[in-house]
Amino acid sequence: MHTRSTTRSFTTAFTIAFACALVPLALAAQDATLPTYRGQGSVTQAIDTDQGAVLDIGSGITMTFPKGLPVGHSRLLTLSKSSKKPSAAQVHAGFVAIGPTLELNVPLNAGGTPLTLELTTKSDPQKRSGKLVLAMEIGTLCTAENKAYKLKNGLCSGWDLVSARYDEAGKRVVAELQSTGGMRMIFGVVPGDE
Repeated sequence: MHTRSTTRSFTTAFTIAFACALVPLALAAQDATLPTYRGQGSVTQAIDTDQGAVLDIGSGITMTFPKGLPVGHSRLLTLSKSSKKPSAAQVHAGFVAIGPTLELNVPLNAGGTPLTLELTTKSDPQKRSGKLVLAMEIGTLCTAENKAYKLKNGLCSGWDLVSARYDEAGKRVVAELQSTGGMRMIFGVVPGDE
């Protein structure tokens, strides 16, 4: 009886581990079926809710827009490297940038399936005492801290921090986004207690 229970436990654990191992493979297969558009530092492309897309701007930077994203059938957007890099203090106290500053020119709501932004790196940039994030610029009310960073719409620049992770197998930093602010984004590390 004890042997049968142990065998069932082992079989269940093996089945769960096998299923978990298949998830990244299924996601990679899904990405492979999406149309990919490439550019050097910038890609402008109309994307379709029925097809999804991968925008690859070079230097190991890609953004995946999954099938079913509520954008209609010809939503024109641009993903590019930004010439305007924010100061670390503007983003967050203790922020250390990783890679270039990026811009996505339109705000998007991902609905049920998140957008994925990836940056290839040779090693895990996260310090033992730090937390890996994607800083995403948003328009917010002007305060004493941000009034020097006015936007065209009368608001001031603010930054949301979205958790990111390091994918050791793919040697890349990955952030999954439920929405975008339609402005600048930059990967980085903040102090670990944030």
